[in-house]
Amino acid sequence: MLTLENFHVLSLPCMAIEDLAKLPETPCVYLVVNSQGKVLYVGKSENLRKRWKSHYKLSSLIEESGIRISYVEVQEDLLFKVERALINALNPPLNENEPSKGIASLRQKVGLTQRQLADLVGVTETTIRNWENNRSGVEWFERVAKLCDSLQCTPNDLFGYQKIAETEEKA
Repeated sequence: MLTLENFHVLSLPCMAIEDLAKLPETPCVYLVVNSQGKVLYVGKSENLRKRWKSHYKLSSLIEESGIRISYVEVQEDLLFKVERALINALNPPLNENEPSKGIASLRQKVGLTQRQLADLVGVTETTIRNWENNRSGVEWFERVAKLCDSLQCTPNDLFGYQKIAETEEKA
């Protein structure tokens, strides 16, 4: 069993950042480690290789020499918990700049993956990713937020979801 007491970064499987194509395509919690063995960043992914093909920190990290990606394969439903535990224990400097609010933060707070949230909402995982990265649909969210602020109501009030739910309950 992996515990923080027996957790040693240098004993984990790892790849040089230049060898990302060799990373596993499995759910993993990963650690970005510099040449001195210091953990710079901790993250999670349902498919580690796919994640690092377009990771937003890749371009800045690849410029540093000796950077490697260490990883721990984890059951998908434990990704969030293991990631949070390692961030709390290791306090990596690049995780301090993580957004403190927004869809990603709220999703992580309740322990959902992007895929799980997508299934709950009825959209694709790509849509969730785009929303989290402010790529699409953001203008719509901003308009709804302004409407709610102006009308002093919630989105449920705005779209009448409460009335719909009450109607369904009576039926």
